Amino acid sequence: MPKTNNGVHYEVRGDGPDSIVLLPGLGCSLQCWSETAPLLDGYRLILMDLPGHAGSLHAPADGSSLARIAETVIDACDELGLERFALVGLSFGGALSVRIALDRPGQVFAVMALMPWNAGGTEAGDPVIERFHESFRDVEAVTEAVGAMSLDPSSTTDVVRTMTSAVTERFWRSWLGTGGGAYTSMFEELSGMAVPACYVIGGRDTIAPQDKLIADVRAMPGGRLVFLSEAGHLAPYESPELVAREIREFIGRHTSAPAEGVSPGREQTVA
Repeated sequence: MPKTNNGVHYEVRGDGPDSIVLLPGLGCSLQCWSETAPLLDGYRLILMDLPGHAGSLHAPADGSSLARIAETVIDACDELGLERFALVGLSFGGALSVRIALDRPGQVFAVMALMPWNAGGTEAGDPVIERFHESFRDVEAVTEAVGAMSLDPSSTTDVVRTMTSAVTERFWRSWLGTGGGAYTSMFEELSGMAVPACYVIGGRDTIAPQDKLIADVRAMPGGRLVFLSEAGHLAPYESPELVAREIREFIGRHTSAPAEGVSPGREQTVA
């Protein structure tokens, strides 16, 4: 199991002139991308387990702020010699990708967030966050929660497995606890986004608040929004072909050699 010196587990798949770092969602492992990655031929893909998750259980995982988690991932990317790369993240991993793009605009050439955690965070007393906080290692509660956000529970069993057995309590409590990272905001920083950014939201997503995500995109210069009417919150598990198509379309606009049929000048923005 390859790991960086700071304990981040990663896998490298494929080859190509441009690299994409793929980050899973909260409670997920890099298996999140197992069906999508084979559809992204022509790219060098670096799949990472999040700090405090799965193969990265022992990596620094202070979830009291996205910036601290981002530092761990950035250190891993630096060790792997990633001088120029795109970031694609799901849910929490999407927000983390945005945080890294804000911190390393000279290194990240494009960022794509799928059904991301909104930049403004949540308000104190949010019942969904409180229920998740209370459900640590509660298999029945987690299974119910994942089932509620999944369109096809048979394809998301890895989420239940990882969320109930392979996430550290330190990360869980520091992210979801009162005053934790889930309650902090980076919204005011979005106006300084210097990296091409795209949010993908799903019409059947029961978790991510569409109004807040649209506000995030409006706040980013040149921000792009893609609405997938039939996608749910866990789209990489359930709709890998759809997800891969959108990744190729957006990232291909900003690579050193744009994908066939993609015009760098046809960026769609949310005004």
